Amino acid sequence: MNREQAMRDFPKVGWKHMLARGFLSLTQRPAPTRFANYQTHAALQLPFDGEWQVYWGGRSVGKNRHAVARDQRFAYDFLILRERRSFSGGGDENSEYYCFGRLVHAPAAGVVVDAVNDVSDNPPGVMNAVAPAGNCVVLDHGNSEFSVLAHLQYGSLKVQKGDTVQAGDVLGICGNSGHSSEAHLHYHLQNSPALFRAEGLPAQFLDYFADGKPVSRGEPVAGQTIRSNRERHQ
Repeated sequence: MNREQAMRDFPKVGWKHMLARGFLSLTQRPAPTRFANYQTHAALQLPFDGEWQVYWGGRSVGKNRHAVARDQRFAYDFLILRERRSFSGGGDENSEYYCFGRLVHAPAAGVVVDAVNDVSDNPPGVMNAVAPAGNCVVLDHGNSEFSVLAHLQYGSLKVQKGDTVQAGDVLGICGNSGHSSEAHLHYHLQNSPALFRAEGLPAQFLDYFADGKPVSRGEPVAGQTIRSNRERHQ
């Protein structure tokens, strides 16, 4: 089993999972940031419907492996778990992953400043280092806030560069493209449109449930089950 397959097959919950996160927190440090107290201007909604799991999210490396990177300092990875697993069957096909094929929505109104739609989806356990974001959308919300939604399904984008979108509009479909070992949605907020060269911003979402409890404004954290409390824009 190679490293990518191990990442895919590693338990998403349980003591081994917690041990691995604890090891991360001891061996790595978060990137420095000048935005620790930043308050998001855009009225962000969760970019999906239904219940999803926050796999990586939070301000410590133990909860969020992205925190070591300047641009992804406050990033999230979302997936869907059922009975402690993110896939059915053997997990050898993308179609077996619960979030693969789910709609991805605009988290707030904005203008599409980048849209990539031609990166093939990876077989589970294989990652693409050449196009790490895979199929992705970058939205300009104004106030130097840009949403990045990555690893979307090949050919699934419903928008293109220059389009104006409203909160809740469908952007594409959750996939497994780019530097991704299994289907999931990567999201982060940054202060410029330049992928991998911006500074990450805290992303506070509005009006959602976390582990069944209503949250009026907050930052989801690894391990939480979250869902939107808003009707989608039609």
